[in-house]
Amino acid sequence: MKARKLGGALSAAALCLTLSAHGFAYCLTRTCDPETMQCELDSTRTCIISGKTLFWPNSCVSYDVQKDGSQKLHISYDDLHTVVVDAFQKWLDADCGNGTHPSIRVADFGAVTCGKPEYNKDQPNANVITFHDQSPWPHPNAVDTLALTTVFFNGDSGEIYDANVEINSAEDSFAIGDAKGTQVDLNAVLTHEVGHFLGLSHSAFGDATMYSSYMPGMTTLEQDDVTGICLSLPPNRTPLASECTPRHGFSTECGQPKTGCCATAVGSTGSHSQTLGVFAFALGLGVWRGRLRLRRSVRALRR
Repeated sequence: MKARKLGGALSAAALCLTLSAHGFAYCLTRTCDPETMQCELDSTRTCIISGKTLFWPNSCVSYDVQKDGSQKLHISYDDLHTVVVDAFQKWLDADCGNGTHPSIRVADFGAVTCGKPEYNKDQPNANVITFHDQSPWPHPNAVDTLALTTVFFNGDSGEIYDANVEINSAEDSFAIGDAKGTQVDLNAVLTHEVGHFLGLSHSAFGDATMYSSYMPGMTTLEQDDVTGICLSLPPNRTPLASECTPRHGFSTECGQPKTGCCATAVGSTGSHSQTLGVFAFALGLGVWRGRLRLRRSVRALRR
């Protein structure tokens, strides 16, 4: 059992009394956003069950660590890369029973220059994991957000096209390993965010790594996390392909806006694109950002 603060543990215990008979509280990421849509919830009012489940179509997905690391926190690319590799491995090693594991492989495509979350509809892409050192944090709720995963997907099928993770080093201090005082454990944050990257939403269990608020010790998957990832990426599924390369190819650079008649800006969802933090459908493309943020736990940070 991971060490948790009493307040969070009591809240989770109260919530657990309402959970269904299966005894788990994991939620899968779906295409319905309650902030802009009428979404159906399960009987516990915990998980969204309307819309398509988001999924990676291939048996392999690539990821890329931004080359600069965090100059502000003196965390190098190599240090960040080590944490990222470890976080992915935890999810890949999840025991789905009978010696099976989630049906996904990951490929490290190396250091990239691009450090912003984008999906290019007609240019190469990269699934970037990056620090954001500069103030202000460019997304809503900077004070409450430790990290943010942005997922681009097909709004009709739920097929994930692209995923990017930003770590809020503009507002927070992260440490690798022994976090002290108000420092946040980078291993815990990235283990959580990789869960989102692979298709999981937040869990209602306070002990789960996918719980919505940061708690020390989130580096070890609980059974709720394992059950969730095995359902999201079941060992017996039939992937579309084994290709690891991002859609439209791979590039270490950010996309370049096109000019001329009828051009669409890089990263845009088309002429009907929505503002940041809003669930958008345009030309069959969805963008899910806001609900995947990992919130700061005041009690945990004051330990």
